[in-house]
Amino acid sequence: MSGGSGSDDSVTANGRVYIPEVRNKETPAVGMKFDSLDLVYNFYNRYAFLAGFGIRLHSSFWGKNKKEILRKEFVCCKQGAYRNDETRERNRQRGISRCNCKAKIVVVKTHESKKYTISLFAEGHNHKMTPSGRMHLLRSHRRISDSTKVLTKQLGSVNIPINQKVSIFEVQSGGMDKIGFIKKDMYNLECSVNGKLRNHDVELVTEYFMAEHKKNEAFYFKIEGDGDNRFSRCFWADATSRRGTGFMEMLLYSIPHSTRIDTT
Repeated sequence: MSGGSGSDDSVTANGRVYIPEVRNKETPAVGMKFDSLDLVYNFYNRYAFLAGFGIRLHSSFWGKNKKEILRKEFVCCKQGAYRNDETRERNRQRGISRCNCKAKIVVVKTHESKKYTISLFAEGHNHKMTPSGRMHLLRSHRRISDSTKVLTKQLGSVNIPINQKVSIFEVQSGGMDKIGFIKKDMYNLECSVNGKLRNHDVELVTEYFMAEHKKNEAFYFKIEGDGDNRFSRCFWADATSRRGTGFMEMLLYSIPHSTRIDTT
């Protein structure tokens, strides 16, 4: 069913156009108004989930002051096409992820209005809709909830690896298609959290050494970088160690080269 559309040239090679069957109240229509672009995205993404496709952000037109977007396009995830690169060798063939699909909505914001209005809705696709059992693989429909992030942190504190964490969530949710994300998303979350913690650890160590030196000037420490403003290693010796051994420098720990600090 359609809630109204603009021009639509999403035609397959055999002349077929795929129109999603979604209830009118869930379908975008020209003239609909929204208070923000986030609400537009959420509404269109909800429609896309019911229809069987994913979406992504596309072009934007900013106002003269560059402080707000006056026009925004949200398109089907299969919009556009990859350029053929015969110089690249592919280990395996993947399905076609871009096929110049023209399905999209366009919203505009006028100076007289504070709302975004749908000015164009092209609902036809030149590809079949994604089966419900594979919708969880589409990027716009994947999300790690706040509660899952908390549980992930707790499981990480007892050194449970990522693949086992995903298995736990899969059993808890009743299937991989119901947990709301894929294993790659969990790896990305872990990398993001671990990167922040590494930087935070360096700051804590530096603050601790500075405090110890302030309490006792005999406390010695030295932080070394690798020449590219990255933490390499750290030595320290308290007053007792310096009296007992002359000057014993102790290697505290090393941090991966991806961690950066200011060693000046």
